[in-house]
Amino acid sequence: MEITNILVVDDEKDICRALNIILSKEGYSVTEAHNGEQAVEIITRRSFDIIMTDIKMEKMDGFGVLREAQRISPETSVIMMTAFASVGSAVEAMRAGAVDYITKPFINDDIRLTLKRIVESRNLQRENQILRQELSQRRATFKNIIGSSDAMQKIFSVMEKVIPSKTNILITGESGTGKSLVAQAIHENGPRKDKPFISINCGAIPETLLESELFGHKKGSFTSAVEDKKGLITMANEGTLFLDEIGDLPAALQVKLLHVIQTKELKPVGDTRVITVDVRIIAATNADLAQRVQDHRFREDLYYRLNVIEIRMPSLRERRDDLPVLIKHFIGEFSRDAGKSIKDIDYEAMQAMMAYDWPGNIRELGNTLERAIVLTEGDLITLHDLPDKFRTLDVEGMATSSLRQALDDFEREYIKRSMAENKGNKEAAAERLGIDLATLYRKLKKLRIEN
Repeated sequence: MEITNILVVDDEKDICRALNIILSKEGYSVTEAHNGEQAVEIITRRSFDIIMTDIKMEKMDGFGVLREAQRISPETSVIMMTAFASVGSAVEAMRAGAVDYITKPFINDDIRLTLKRIVESRNLQRENQILRQELSQRRATFKNIIGSSDAMQKIFSVMEKVIPSKTNILITGESGTGKSLVAQAIHENGPRKDKPFISINCGAIPETLLESELFGHKKGSFTSAVEDKKGLITMANEGTLFLDEIGDLPAALQVKLLHVIQTKELKPVGDTRVITVDVRIIAATNADLAQRVQDHRFREDLYYRLNVIEIRMPSLRERRDDLPVLIKHFIGEFSRDAGKSIKDIDYEAMQAMMAYDWPGNIRELGNTLERAIVLTEGDLITLHDLPDKFRTLDVEGMATSSLRQALDDFEREYIKRSMAENKGNKEAAAERLGIDLATLYRKLKKLRIEN
Protein backbone atom coordinates (compact mmCIF):
# COMPACT_ATOMS: atom_id res chain seq x y z
CA MET A 1 0.00 0.00 0.00
CA GLU A 2 1.38 3.40 -0.99
CA ILE A 3 2.27 5.85 1.80
CA THR A 4 0.44 9.18 1.60
CA ASN A 5 2.83 12.15 1.48
CA ILE A 6 1.64 15.27 3.33
CA LEU A 7 3.16 18.76 3.43
CA VAL A 8 2.23 20.75 6.56
CA VAL A 9 2.56 24.53 6.17
CA ASP A 10 2.34 26.87 9.20
CA ASP A 11 4.50 29.76 10.43
CA GLU A 12 4.11 28.45 13.97
CA LYS A 13 6.77 25.74 14.28
CA ASP A 14 5.08 24.16 17.32
CA ILE A 15 1.92 23.54 15.30
CA CYS A 16 3.94 21.97 12.47
CA ARG A 17 5.71 19.75 14.97
CA ALA A 18 2.49 18.69 16.70
CA LEU A 19 0.84 17.78 13.37
CA ASN A 20 3.96 15.92 12.30
CA ILE A 21 3.75 13.72 15.41
CA ILE A 22 0.00 13.08 15.04
CA LEU A 23 0.16 12.25 11.33
CA SER A 24 3.33 10.17 11.51
CA LYS A 25 1.65 7.92 14.09
CA GLU A 26 -1.13 7.36 11.56
CA GLY A 27 1.38 6.15 8.99
CA TYR A 28 1.63 9.28 6.85
CA SER A 29 4.92 10.65 5.54
CA VAL A 30 5.12 14.28 6.75
CA THR A 31 7.22 17.22 5.56
CA GLU A 32 7.16 20.64 7.27
CA ALA A 33 7.28 24.12 5.76
CA HIS A 34 7.35 27.16 8.09
CA ASN A 35 6.10 29.77 5.63
CA GLY A 36 4.37 30.03 2.28
CA GLU A 37 7.50 30.77 0.28
CA GLN A 38 9.27 27.69 1.66
CA ALA A 39 6.20 25.57 0.89
CA VAL A 40 6.20 26.68 -2.76
CA GLU A 41 9.93 26.01 -3.04
CA ILE A 42 9.38 22.46 -1.68
CA ILE A 43 6.44 21.58 -3.97
CA THR A 44 8.44 22.64 -7.03
CA ARG A 45 10.92 19.89 -6.13
CA ARG A 46 8.64 17.20 -4.70
CA SER A 47 5.12 15.98 -5.26
CA PHE A 48 2.65 15.58 -2.40
CA ASP A 49 -0.71 13.89 -2.12
CA ILE A 50 -2.03 16.41 0.39
CA ILE A 51 -1.01 19.90 1.53
CA MET A 52 -2.29 21.19 4.88
CA THR A 53 -1.73 24.94 5.03
CA ASP A 54 -2.60 27.65 7.53
CA ILE A 55 -4.52 30.55 6.01
CA LYS A 56 -2.99 33.43 7.98
CA MET A 57 0.76 33.68 7.41
CA GLU A 58 3.02 36.66 6.72
CA LYS A 59 4.04 37.50 3.14
CA MET A 60 2.48 34.53 1.33
CA ASP A 61 -0.70 33.34 3.04
CA GLY A 62 -2.63 30.10 2.58
CA PHE A 63 -4.47 31.44 -0.46
CA GLY A 64 -1.10 32.02 -2.14
CA VAL A 65 0.00 28.47 -1.31
CA LEU A 66 -3.29 27.16 -2.70
CA ARG A 67 -2.89 29.06 -5.98
CA GLU A 68 0.71 27.91 -6.44
CA ALA A 69 -0.18 24.32 -5.59
CA GLN A 70 -2.94 24.38 -8.20
CA ARG A 71 -0.47 25.70 -10.76
CA ILE A 72 2.46 23.41 -9.94
CA SER A 73 0.64 20.24 -8.85
CA PRO A 74 -3.09 20.37 -9.69
CA GLU A 75 -3.61 16.75 -8.62
CA THR A 76 -2.60 17.59 -5.01
CA SER A 77 -5.43 17.99 -2.48
CA VAL A 78 -5.20 21.13 -0.32
CA ILE A 79 -6.68 21.41 3.20
CA MET A 80 -6.94 24.83 4.81
CA MET A 81 -6.25 25.35 8.53
CA THR A 82 -7.81 28.32 10.28
CA ALA A 83 -8.85 29.67 13.65
CA PHE A 84 -12.51 29.06 14.47
CA ALA A 85 -13.29 32.75 14.13
CA SER A 86 -12.12 32.74 10.49
CA VAL A 87 -14.19 29.85 9.13
CA GLY A 88 -15.59 32.18 6.47
CA SER A 89 -12.10 32.46 4.96
CA ALA A 90 -11.81 28.66 4.82
CA VAL A 91 -15.15 28.39 3.01
CA GLU A 92 -13.91 30.99 0.54
CA ALA A 93 -10.77 28.91 0.04
CA MET A 94 -12.87 25.84 -0.70
CA ARG A 95 -14.64 27.78 -3.40
CA ALA A 96 -11.19 28.53 -4.78
CA GLY A 97 -10.32 24.82 -4.91
CA ALA A 98 -9.40 23.59 -1.42
CA VAL A 99 -10.92 20.18 -0.63
CA ASP A 100 -11.66 20.83 3.07
CA TYR A 101 -10.70 22.87 6.13
CA ILE A 102 -9.75 22.18 9.76
CA THR A 103 -10.32 24.66 12.59
CA LYS A 104 -7.90 25.53 15.36
CA PRO A 105 -7.55 24.46 18.10
CA PHE A 106 -7.27 20.99 16.55
CA ILE A 107 -9.25 17.94 17.62
CA ASN A 108 -7.07 14.97 16.73
CA ASP A 109 -9.99 12.73 15.74
CA ASP A 110 -11.26 15.42 13.36
CA ILE A 111 -7.87 15.53 11.66
CA ARG A 112 -7.75 11.75 11.34
CA LEU A 113 -11.28 11.50 9.92
CA THR A 114 -10.76 14.37 7.47
CA LEU A 115 -7.54 12.85 6.13
CA LYS A 116 -9.04 9.35 5.96
CA ARG A 117 -11.96 10.66 3.90
CA ILE A 118 -9.69 12.57 1.53
CA VAL A 119 -7.28 9.65 1.07
CA GLU A 120 -10.16 7.27 0.33
CA SER A 121 -11.58 9.75 -2.16
CA ARG A 122 -8.18 10.14 -3.87
CA ASN A 123 -7.74 6.35 -4.02
CA LEU A 124 -11.20 5.98 -5.57
CA GLN A 125 -10.42 8.68 -8.16
CA ARG A 126 -7.12 6.95 -8.94
CA GLU A 127 -8.87 3.58 -9.35
CA ASN A 128 -11.49 5.17 -11.60
CA GLN A 129 -8.77 6.79 -13.68
CA ILE A 130 -6.96 3.46 -14.05
CA LEU A 131 -10.26 1.80 -14.98
CA ARG A 132 -10.99 4.51 -17.59
CA GLN A 133 -7.51 4.00 -19.05
CA GLU A 134 -8.06 0.24 -19.19
CA LEU A 135 -11.45 0.75 -20.84
CA SER A 136 -9.90 3.16 -23.32
CA GLN A 137 -7.14 0.68 -24.14
CA ARG A 138 -9.67 -2.10 -24.55
CA ARG A 139 -11.82 0.06 -26.82
CA ALA A 140 -8.73 0.84 -28.89
CA THR A 141 -7.78 -2.86 -29.04
CA PHE A 142 -11.28 -4.12 -29.84
CA LYS A 143 -12.29 -1.06 -31.84
CA ASN A 144 -15.22 -2.74 -33.62
CA ILE A 145 -16.78 -4.04 -30.39
CA ILE A 146 -18.61 -1.29 -28.54
CA GLY A 147 -19.56 -1.46 -24.88
CA SER A 148 -18.40 -0.58 -21.38
CA SER A 149 -21.02 -2.45 -19.33
CA ASP A 150 -19.93 -5.00 -16.73
CA ALA A 151 -21.08 -7.80 -19.04
CA MET A 152 -18.84 -6.57 -21.88
CA GLN A 153 -15.87 -5.95 -19.59
CA LYS A 154 -16.00 -9.64 -18.64
CA ILE A 155 -15.94 -10.52 -22.35
CA PHE A 156 -12.95 -8.21 -22.98
CA SER A 157 -11.12 -9.73 -20.01
CA VAL A 158 -11.53 -13.28 -21.36
CA MET A 159 -10.55 -12.16 -24.86
CA GLU A 160 -7.32 -10.61 -23.58
CA LYS A 161 -6.41 -13.92 -21.94
CA VAL A 162 -7.15 -16.17 -24.93
CA ILE A 163 -5.72 -13.97 -27.69
CA PRO A 164 -2.05 -15.09 -27.30
CA SER A 165 -2.90 -18.81 -27.24
CA LYS A 166 -3.70 -21.40 -29.91
CA THR A 167 -6.65 -22.71 -27.92
CA ASN A 168 -9.89 -23.47 -29.75
CA ILE A 169 -12.79 -21.24 -28.71
CA LEU A 170 -16.55 -21.66 -28.75
CA ILE A 171 -18.54 -18.41 -28.87
CA THR A 172 -22.17 -18.80 -27.83
CA GLY A 173 -25.08 -16.43 -27.60
CA GLU A 174 -28.25 -15.30 -29.31
CA SER A 175 -28.31 -14.32 -32.96
CA GLY A 176 -27.12 -10.75 -33.55
CA THR A 177 -24.96 -10.41 -30.41
CA GLY A 178 -21.68 -9.89 -32.29
CA LYS A 179 -20.10 -13.36 -32.19
CA SER A 180 -18.34 -12.91 -35.54
CA LEU A 181 -16.89 -9.55 -34.42
CA VAL A 182 -15.38 -11.20 -31.35
CA ALA A 183 -13.88 -13.99 -33.46
CA GLN A 184 -12.32 -11.49 -35.84
CA ALA A 185 -10.99 -9.32 -32.98
CA ILE A 186 -9.32 -12.34 -31.36
CA HIS A 187 -7.60 -13.13 -34.65
CA GLU A 188 -6.61 -9.55 -35.50
CA ASN A 189 -5.00 -8.96 -32.11
CA GLY A 190 -3.23 -12.31 -31.81
CA PRO A 191 0.03 -13.84 -33.10
CA ARG A 192 -1.76 -15.08 -36.25
CA LYS A 193 -2.97 -11.62 -37.30
CA ASP A 194 -0.77 -11.61 -40.43
CA LYS A 195 -2.17 -14.97 -41.54
CA PRO A 196 -5.59 -15.72 -43.07
CA PHE A 197 -8.89 -15.37 -41.24
CA ILE A 198 -11.31 -17.67 -43.08
CA SER A 199 -14.99 -17.63 -42.21
CA ILE A 200 -17.81 -19.98 -43.21
CA ASN A 201 -21.43 -20.31 -42.12
CA CYS A 202 -22.03 -24.04 -41.70
CA GLY A 203 -25.79 -23.61 -41.99
CA ALA A 204 -25.77 -21.52 -45.17
CA ILE A 205 -24.23 -24.08 -47.55
CA PRO A 206 -25.96 -27.29 -48.72
CA GLU A 207 -24.50 -30.44 -47.20
CA THR A 208 -23.50 -31.74 -50.63
CA LEU A 209 -21.23 -28.73 -51.17
CA LEU A 210 -20.07 -28.11 -47.60
CA GLU A 211 -17.57 -30.97 -47.53
CA SER A 212 -15.88 -29.68 -50.68
CA GLU A 213 -15.87 -26.12 -49.34
CA LEU A 214 -14.20 -27.15 -46.09
CA PHE A 215 -11.81 -29.88 -47.22
CA GLY A 216 -11.35 -29.16 -50.93
CA HIS A 217 -11.57 -31.72 -53.73
CA LYS A 218 -9.58 -33.34 -56.50
CA LYS A 219 -10.43 -32.82 -60.15
CA GLY A 220 -12.90 -35.47 -61.32
CA SER A 221 -13.92 -36.57 -57.84
CA PHE A 222 -17.53 -35.73 -58.73
CA THR A 223 -19.41 -34.46 -61.80
CA SER A 224 -18.85 -30.73 -61.35
CA ALA A 225 -15.27 -31.07 -60.05
CA VAL A 226 -13.59 -29.77 -63.23
CA GLU A 227 -10.39 -28.74 -61.40
CA ASP A 228 -8.61 -29.18 -58.11
CA LYS A 229 -9.97 -26.99 -55.35
CA LYS A 230 -8.26 -25.96 -52.13
CA GLY A 231 -10.56 -26.21 -49.10
CA LEU A 232 -11.14 -23.43 -46.59
CA ILE A 233 -9.33 -25.35 -43.84
CA THR A 234 -6.21 -25.49 -46.00
CA MET A 235 -6.61 -21.83 -46.95
CA ALA A 236 -6.67 -20.99 -43.23
CA ASN A 237 -3.34 -22.75 -42.60
CA GLU A 238 -1.31 -20.92 -39.90
CA GLY A 239 -4.28 -18.62 -39.41
CA THR A 240 -7.80 -18.86 -38.00
CA LEU A 241 -10.85 -20.77 -39.24
CA PHE A 242 -14.15 -19.31 -38.03
CA LEU A 243 -16.98 -21.86 -38.18
CA ASP A 244 -20.22 -19.94 -37.68
CA GLU A 245 -23.38 -21.89 -36.76
CA ILE A 246 -21.28 -24.95 -35.95
CA GLY A 247 -24.39 -26.67 -34.57
CA ASP A 248 -25.63 -27.11 -38.17
CA LEU A 249 -22.55 -29.10 -39.24
CA PRO A 250 -23.73 -32.48 -40.61
CA ALA A 251 -22.79 -35.61 -38.64
CA ALA A 252 -20.45 -36.98 -41.32
CA LEU A 253 -18.49 -33.73 -41.43
CA GLN A 254 -18.33 -33.60 -37.64
CA VAL A 255 -16.26 -36.80 -37.80
CA LYS A 256 -13.93 -35.35 -40.43
CA LEU A 257 -13.50 -32.06 -38.52
CA LEU A 258 -12.71 -33.96 -35.31
CA HIS A 259 -10.00 -35.87 -37.21
CA VAL A 260 -8.45 -32.59 -38.41
CA ILE A 261 -8.38 -31.20 -34.85
CA GLN A 262 -6.84 -34.38 -33.43
CA THR A 263 -4.25 -35.11 -36.14
CA LYS A 264 -3.83 -31.73 -37.90
CA GLU A 265 -4.26 -33.64 -41.15
CA LEU A 266 -6.95 -33.81 -43.84
CA LYS A 267 -7.67 -35.36 -47.22
CA PRO A 268 -9.51 -33.43 -49.95
CA VAL A 269 -12.55 -35.17 -51.45
CA GLY A 270 -11.42 -37.85 -53.94
CA ASP A 271 -7.75 -37.42 -53.08
CA THR A 272 -5.35 -39.90 -51.47
CA ARG A 273 -2.72 -37.37 -50.39
CA VAL A 274 -2.64 -36.07 -46.84
CA ILE A 275 -2.34 -32.32 -46.16
CA THR A 276 -0.93 -31.10 -42.86
CA VAL A 277 -2.53 -27.96 -41.43
CA ASP A 278 -1.99 -25.69 -38.44
CA VAL A 279 -5.29 -23.94 -37.83
CA ARG A 280 -6.84 -22.25 -34.82
CA ILE A 281 -10.56 -22.95 -34.80
CA ILE A 282 -13.08 -20.49 -33.42
CA ALA A 283 -16.62 -21.83 -33.61
CA ALA A 284 -19.88 -20.01 -32.90
CA THR A 285 -23.47 -21.02 -32.37
CA ASN A 286 -26.77 -19.58 -31.20
CA ALA A 287 -28.00 -23.10 -30.41
CA ASP A 288 -27.70 -24.97 -27.11
CA LEU A 289 -24.85 -27.19 -28.24
CA ALA A 290 -24.70 -29.07 -24.93
CA GLN A 291 -28.36 -30.01 -25.38
CA ARG A 292 -27.66 -31.17 -28.94
CA VAL A 293 -24.98 -33.44 -27.52
CA GLN A 294 -27.58 -34.85 -25.09
CA ASP A 295 -29.97 -35.36 -28.01
CA HIS A 296 -27.21 -37.16 -30.00
CA ARG A 297 -27.33 -34.49 -32.70
CA PHE A 298 -23.78 -33.29 -32.10
CA ARG A 299 -20.72 -35.37 -31.27
CA GLU A 300 -19.67 -35.10 -27.64
CA ASP A 301 -15.96 -35.54 -28.42
CA LEU A 302 -16.07 -32.74 -31.02
CA TYR A 303 -17.99 -30.51 -28.60
CA TYR A 304 -15.25 -30.74 -26.00
CA ARG A 305 -12.52 -30.25 -28.62
CA LEU A 306 -14.17 -27.02 -29.74
CA ASN A 307 -15.29 -25.83 -26.30
CA VAL A 308 -11.87 -25.49 -24.66
CA ILE A 309 -12.77 -21.89 -23.85
CA GLU A 310 -16.36 -20.67 -24.06
CA ILE A 311 -17.21 -17.01 -24.54
CA ARG A 312 -20.91 -16.40 -23.97
CA MET A 313 -22.01 -13.18 -25.63
CA PRO A 314 -24.62 -11.29 -23.58
CA SER A 315 -27.89 -10.30 -25.18
CA LEU A 316 -28.68 -6.60 -25.53
CA ARG A 317 -31.23 -7.05 -22.72
CA GLU A 318 -28.34 -7.98 -20.42
CA ARG A 319 -26.30 -4.91 -21.31
CA ARG A 320 -28.82 -2.06 -21.48
CA ASP A 321 -26.15 0.29 -20.12
CA ASP A 322 -24.46 0.05 -23.52
CA LEU A 323 -27.55 1.12 -25.47
CA PRO A 324 -26.88 4.90 -25.48
CA VAL A 325 -23.33 4.52 -26.79
CA LEU A 326 -24.39 1.89 -29.35
CA ILE A 327 -27.21 4.15 -30.55
CA LYS A 328 -24.82 7.09 -30.86
CA HIS A 329 -22.36 4.92 -32.82
CA PHE A 330 -25.00 3.71 -35.29
CA ILE A 331 -26.44 7.20 -35.76
CA GLY A 332 -22.98 8.49 -36.68
CA GLU A 333 -22.24 5.57 -38.99
CA PHE A 334 -25.56 5.46 -40.85
CA SER A 335 -25.84 9.26 -41.06
CA ARG A 336 -22.53 9.39 -42.94
CA ASP A 337 -23.62 6.57 -45.24
CA ALA A 338 -26.93 8.33 -45.97
CA GLY A 339 -25.30 11.73 -46.45
CA LYS A 340 -27.36 13.23 -43.62
CA SER A 341 -26.48 15.27 -40.53
CA ILE A 342 -28.47 13.50 -37.83
CA LYS A 343 -27.27 14.86 -34.49
CA ASP A 344 -29.07 12.73 -31.94
CA ILE A 345 -32.25 10.93 -30.91
CA ASP A 346 -34.96 12.67 -28.89
CA TYR A 347 -35.88 11.81 -25.33
CA GLU A 348 -39.14 9.97 -26.07
CA ALA A 349 -37.59 7.81 -28.78
CA MET A 350 -34.59 6.95 -26.61
CA GLN A 351 -36.85 6.03 -23.70
CA ALA A 352 -38.78 3.61 -25.93
CA MET A 353 -35.55 2.07 -27.25
CA MET A 354 -34.25 1.63 -23.70
CA ALA A 355 -37.45 -0.18 -22.70
CA TYR A 356 -37.62 -2.49 -25.74
CA ASP A 357 -36.32 -6.07 -25.31
CA TRP A 358 -34.36 -6.30 -28.61
CA PRO A 359 -34.86 -10.00 -29.48
CA GLY A 360 -32.68 -9.43 -32.56
CA ASN A 361 -29.98 -7.81 -30.42
CA ILE A 362 -27.38 -5.50 -31.99
CA ARG A 363 -28.32 -6.53 -35.52
CA GLU A 364 -31.92 -5.44 -34.90
CA LEU A 365 -30.74 -2.22 -33.24
CA GLY A 366 -28.61 -1.36 -36.26
CA ASN A 367 -31.41 -2.11 -38.71
CA THR A 368 -33.89 -0.03 -36.68
CA LEU A 369 -31.60 3.01 -36.62
CA GLU A 370 -30.68 2.69 -40.31
CA ARG A 371 -34.40 2.72 -41.14
CA ALA A 372 -35.01 5.72 -38.85
CA ILE A 373 -32.21 7.73 -40.44
CA VAL A 374 -33.58 7.09 -43.93
CA LEU A 375 -37.08 8.18 -42.86
CA THR A 376 -36.38 11.17 -40.60
CA GLU A 377 -36.70 14.61 -42.12
CA GLY A 378 -35.05 16.60 -39.32
CA ASP A 379 -31.72 16.42 -37.53
CA LEU A 380 -33.19 14.47 -34.60
CA ILE A 381 -34.64 10.95 -34.65
CA THR A 382 -38.12 10.95 -33.08
CA LEU A 383 -40.49 8.24 -31.94
CA HIS A 384 -42.41 8.63 -35.20
CA ASP A 385 -39.30 7.60 -37.15
CA LEU A 386 -39.26 4.22 -35.36
CA PRO A 387 -41.38 1.17 -36.25
CA ASP A 388 -44.96 1.01 -34.90
CA LYS A 389 -44.03 -1.47 -32.15
CA PHE A 390 -42.04 1.26 -30.38
CA ARG A 391 -45.00 3.66 -30.36
CA THR A 392 -47.24 1.09 -28.67
CA LEU A 393 -44.79 0.25 -25.87
CA ASP A 394 -46.05 0.82 -22.34
CA VAL A 395 -42.74 2.04 -20.96
CA GLU A 396 -44.01 2.53 -17.41
CA GLY A 397 -46.11 -0.64 -17.33
CA MET A 398 -43.45 -3.03 -18.65
CA ALA A 399 -40.61 -1.75 -16.47
CA THR A 400 -39.27 -4.24 -13.92
CA SER A 401 -37.30 -2.83 -11.00
CA SER A 402 -34.00 -3.38 -12.81
CA LEU A 403 -35.31 -1.87 -16.04
CA ARG A 404 -36.88 1.00 -14.10
CA GLN A 405 -33.48 1.72 -12.57
CA ALA A 406 -31.81 1.56 -15.99
CA LEU A 407 -34.40 3.95 -17.40
CA ASP A 408 -34.04 6.34 -14.46
CA ASP A 409 -30.25 6.32 -14.84
CA PHE A 410 -30.57 6.98 -18.54
CA GLU A 411 -33.15 9.77 -18.03
CA ARG A 412 -31.01 11.45 -15.40
CA GLU A 413 -27.88 11.50 -17.59
CA TYR A 414 -29.79 12.45 -20.74
CA ILE A 415 -31.53 15.40 -19.06
CA LYS A 416 -28.33 16.55 -17.35
CA ARG A 417 -26.52 16.46 -20.70
CA SER A 418 -29.26 18.46 -22.39
CA MET A 419 -29.24 21.02 -19.55
CA ALA A 420 -25.45 21.35 -19.82
CA GLU A 421 -25.55 21.73 -23.60
CA ASN A 422 -28.10 24.52 -23.22
CA LYS A 423 -26.18 26.19 -20.35
CA GLY A 424 -29.00 25.56 -17.86
CA ASN A 425 -31.70 27.13 -20.03
CA LYS A 426 -34.71 24.95 -19.17
CA GLU A 427 -36.89 26.14 -22.05
CA ALA A 428 -34.19 25.30 -24.59
CA ALA A 429 -33.42 22.00 -22.87
CA ALA A 430 -37.09 20.98 -22.85
CA GLU A 431 -37.40 21.83 -26.54
CA ARG A 432 -34.30 19.78 -27.33
CA LEU A 433 -35.65 16.86 -25.28
CA GLY A 434 -38.97 17.02 -27.10
CA ILE A 435 -41.00 17.53 -23.90
CA ASP A 436 -42.86 20.51 -22.45
CA LEU A 437 -41.42 22.65 -19.67
CA ALA A 438 -43.82 21.32 -17.01
CA THR A 439 -42.72 17.75 -17.77
CA LEU A 440 -39.09 18.78 -17.50
CA TYR A 441 -39.70 20.29 -14.04
CA ARG A 442 -41.42 17.07 -12.92
CA LYS A 443 -38.48 15.03 -14.19
CA LEU A 444 -35.95 17.27 -12.44
CA LYS A 445 -37.79 16.80 -9.15
CA LYS A 446 -38.41 13.06 -9.56
CA LEU A 447 -34.83 12.26 -10.57
CA ARG A 448 -33.34 14.62 -7.98
CA ILE A 449 -31.45 16.65 -10.55
CA GLU A 450 -30.10 19.91 -9.17
CA ASN A 451 -31.28 22.89 -11.20
